[in-house]
Amino acid sequence: MALSDMLLTDKIVEVITGPVGLAFSLTLIGALGVGALRMRKNEIVERAENPPIGPDIPREKRIPVVQHDPDQVDRSALMNRVSHLAVDGRWDELAADIAHWEGKLESTPGGARYHEIAVETCLTGLRTLLDEAPREALSALSPAERETQRFVERYNTSQDDHILAVLAAEAHLMMAENYQPDFWPDDTHEDAAKKRGHHLLQAKSILGKMDPVERMSPLVAGAAYALARQQQEGRATLLPTFEDWVDLDPSNPRIYAAHVPHLLEADDEETAFAALMAEAERSQERTESTLGEGGFALCVVPALAEDNSLRDKVPADRLAGGLIALARSSATQAEVNIIASELAEEIALSDGARRDVMQSAFDTIVQHDLSVIYPRLWAADLDKIRELLADVFERTGGPLPGIGRLYAPISRRSVATT
Repeated sequence: MALSDMLLTDKIVEVITGPVGLAFSLTLIGALGVGALRMRKNEIVERAENPPIGPDIPREKRIPVVQHDPDQVDRSALMNRVSHLAVDGRWDELAADIAHWEGKLESTPGGARYHEIAVETCLTGLRTLLDEAPREALSALSPAERETQRFVERYNTSQDDHILAVLAAEAHLMMAENYQPDFWPDDTHEDAAKKRGHHLLQAKSILGKMDPVERMSPLVAGAAYALARQQQEGRATLLPTFEDWVDLDPSNPRIYAAHVPHLLEADDEETAFAALMAEAERSQERTESTLGEGGFALCVVPALAEDNSLRDKVPADRLAGGLIALARSSATQAEVNIIASELAEEIALSDGARRDVMQSAFDTIVQHDLSVIYPRLWAADLDKIRELLADVFERTGGPLPGIGRLYAPISRRSVATT
């Protein structure tokens, strides 16, 4: 496409998303959609980044590179919709959308659940108020208190709506976390502890009216788990609360990432490792029919991020096999990229026989599953990624993905872009 066409595309996007040209924008949105235009603009840029395939092009450079990957596009569309509904005050509609996504366990191409992203987006304003508040006097949290009360008021108008309940409870939990006495001057510790206790009791009161299993709601279960983690007496209910949560969404890595730190809190390393391995086995059993050995990796990967000393204890062949199984069970190149990046990290952090196992698994993913590079999803820059791929092809002579596999199809999503 000529430069003038690129400039025209830029201008159209600017007009539609800017304050002018409303009548024209609405007409064009009906035909194409802002998201489609933005994706078209991104395709133009990406085409310039990817050289044509030819006999003199190094094999590692023949794999297309997509900077604005489908996972990012999906997240942006979702956050855009949630933000618009929240700003417009259409909370009933927003709660219905979140409940719909939760019921279907809809996720981005990278596996992030729509309902979790939506709740986080709703709470972004409160999070900003808390993050920016100085920690010199408790009165600094007054704006955040008022924002929390707004969530409570919305919940009070419809107390049977479990999404509004979760938002109100999560707001209270965020407040409680920020009233931890250690965050404040010594002379405010007593008052901070009282306010923290108040918000925990309010969250408990709201969540106590919601049975996560009866509601089939991972969001309610996740909020209940977060409450149990903040309450000293809640530790006794932590395991059954986790089991409710994970049973409602057994392949969600975020649930394991939340629970693994608790498993590793045992007094001695051997007890902690035994607890981790036992949960990893249960994780594989829960997901064997859909993920094969992938459930083992779901539980172990966040543990390695939490405690590097566990790396030499975890069976390398089982971790590598689990990561390959996750890639093979996925329908998206986003998850393949995430897993390839994880294996590249394991190679860098391992040596000896363990490194050989991880290298073999990485080779397998690159040779047979990776057909497009999404740099955003790697823990390395593009030059390093291509260096890793070049090493694989030099050693293995692995086949280049066929033309028909260059881009994995992007499934249709239920998120509007307006």
